[in-house]
Amino acid sequence: TMASSFLLRRATLASQRLSCILSPQMSCAASFSGIPPFRMQPKKEIDKLRTHAVSILDGNYDDFDDEDEDDWEDELDEEEDLSHMSKADREMLEEAKKQDELYQERKKRWLELTKPVVRVQKIDERGRSYGRGSRKSAQARVWIQPGMGEVVVNRRPFEEYFHRNWHREHVLAPLVATDTCGEFDIQCHVEGGGLTGKAGAIRLGLARALQNYNPDYRPPMKRLGLLTRDPRKVERKKIGKVKARKSPQWVRR
Repeated sequence: TMASSFLLRRATLASQRLSCILSPQMSCAASFSGIPPFRMQPKKEIDKLRTHAVSILDGNYDDFDDEDEDDWEDELDEEEDLSHMSKADREMLEEAKKQDELYQERKKRWLELTKPVVRVQKIDERGRSYGRGSRKSAQARVWIQPGMGEVVVNRRPFEEYFHRNWHREHVLAPLVATDTCGEFDIQCHVEGGGLTGKAGAIRLGLARALQNYNPDYRPPMKRLGLLTRDPRKVERKKIGKVKARKSPQWVRR
């Protein structure tokens, strides 16, 4: 019995030494303290596989030949033998091919539509650029050309046509956005609506004319919304209402 206990003790000490060597984080003093080694083992975090950090060894591609690739493409181009397939399977395969062709056509059309529009300079034989704008019921046509900054609206000076400063600032906003004040002569013809509608129509026409004269003027005006038509209009009157939404005064009797 003493011999067997001695051998058991030696086996325990050997296993503890081995565990100390394999796990350097655990102190050797703790391993010989009589405490089972599996209880002294520190908890290890599970190393998760990180696919983005895995390095791929360089392969040997010396035996690659371009002719093999051509042969593979020829094999793909060859018609498949469908004699072993049933009639229903062949019909399903043909339908799948048609659907794939339609999808490829749609994809090609989508890619063409996603391409950015190439904008070019549009100047007539007199060196002018044209832009058309609208607001409420007002319609405006605007022509610009390099000059001293003279603005004419319906053959009248700009200051005489728009008396309010707000209308003047509203019309000249595209010139301020593109930093071209005083560089263009502007000629406008506007009809319909009131002064506010006419000012909005001229502003949109002026912004489009500047874009046609130089496409580089588009980004600053686009950021400020100067190339977007204002869709707001007066709402129509409804039956049973005083105005569009105002109700008549309530009376008790």
